[in-house]
Amino acid sequence: MMFIQFKTFLCLGICFFCSNSHGQKINPFERPGSRQPKPPPIIRPAPPPPAPKSINPNIELRGIFKFRDEWHFSLFNRGTNKGAWLKIGESFDEGKVEIEGFNPETDELKLRGGMSLTLKNSNKSVLPVPSGQPVKKPSKSQRVVTAPRLPSPGARPRTITIPARVNSPPKK
Repeated sequence: MMFIQFKTFLCLGICFFCSNSHGQKINPFERPGSRQPKPPPIIRPAPPPPAPKSINPNIELRGIFKFRDEWHFSLFNRGTNKGAWLKIGESFDEGKVEIEGFNPETDELKLRGGMSLTLKNSNKSVLPVPSGQPVKKPSKSQRVVTAPRLPSPGARPRTITIPARVNSPPKK
């Protein structure tokens, strides 16, 4: 009887030793095929950076001129109805817009942040000049104004005639 127990113990020991020597442990709860090597991770390239955002879509380039080898640019903000003449390196709109460079061959103005501006094609129309007060048209008739003075004793009341205003000829 002891021999049978020894033989059983010896067989279990050999099976245990053989299974550990190969480094494989069989787990009855594992799914079939779970011991296969995992595929290498897929490394995706980084997405391209987004296009630069427009600083202010209301900024327009309205004019360009060169004076003493220095370029000057007219920038206008339609949102605030303000504009300014600037040189390369100067800023506008409280420092939000800064001129970085200019290409005279393509008339393209480069701003900080990647935005670029070009002149728009003219539609040959005259734009009204914005002002704070309405413009009144003068009347063509002469005006007669009486003086509110009291006449001196023995004198007759005086009237003052103001001639019509002479307008300059219209500009072409």
